[in-house]
Amino acid sequence: MIHNKPQTPTTPERLWPHLRSWWWSGLGALVFAATVAIGLAIKASGPKPAELGVDIALAQDRNPVLSALSLAIHYGLGPLGAVIILVLACLILVRRSVNGALAFGSVVGVGWLASAIAKYLVARMRPPSDTVHALVHEQGLTSYPSGHTAFALALACAFVLVVPRSRRAKAVSMAAGAVFVALVAFSRLYLGVHYPSDVLASVFIAGAAIVAWLPVWNHLIAPRFTKQARLSPSSRAQGRTGRVEQTGEAALHSDGRDDGPTSRDCQIQERTPPIGESKENP
Repeated sequence: MIHNKPQTPTTPERLWPHLRSWWWSGLGALVFAATVAIGLAIKASGPKPAELGVDIALAQDRNPVLSALSLAIHYGLGPLGAVIILVLACLILVRRSVNGALAFGSVVGVGWLASAIAKYLVARMRPPSDTVHALVHEQGLTSYPSGHTAFALALACAFVLVVPRSRRAKAVSMAAGAVFVALVAFSRLYLGVHYPSDVLASVFIAGAAIVAWLPVWNHLIAPRFTKQARLSPSSRAQGRTGRVEQTGEAALHSDGRDDGPTSRDCQIQERTPPIGESKENP
């Protein structure tokens, strides 16, 4: 008889379980709304010479290496590049865990989508290209917040939440993620396509959206996927196979065609004394 061990999900059921309270969703929504309101106030108050001065200062005597790195980040984390990175990351993670891939994709998607919504709500004009000598032609009312920075933060948060298992690995991932986000934010200013408040707002907007999303995942989505993993078709098929084997063995014993004794027969023989002998000790 084949004994089948029950399959258990190999992925973490929840992301940061201590962020399960719905109060975190309320806090995230509040931070998101406050950051959007600040953006609207900045836009209504007119041009900010101090902010524009940062972009102008960075445009003076640009370094070819930093320019090339900033352009690589611009195109690599652009809409097409970001989608490719997200799809490849989920394809890699799905081989280890479907739940992990879904969690990773949801965190990145929520943080990135929040920046797009904030862009639409605030509709701030980009820095003037001629004044800051922008290396990339970016026009329109899409300055606040920075989508590249928001995507970088969401990507770093998703990696920290899903991939590392030990505390040390999480700490290293958080440090590397902070450097990555800071580098992306600097590149947006270096290219002359964002104000400093744009990249700073991206951190708060994407972070607030992810904090608001975690209780939704932990309460409503993760338990359902975990339950489906426990009741997967392969597990049910193996369970049915085990039951069929047990039923077939019982049928062989019942029709009298089984040549060998079963374990139950052996136990009965051990408990039952031979004919003519008493069950009590002499």
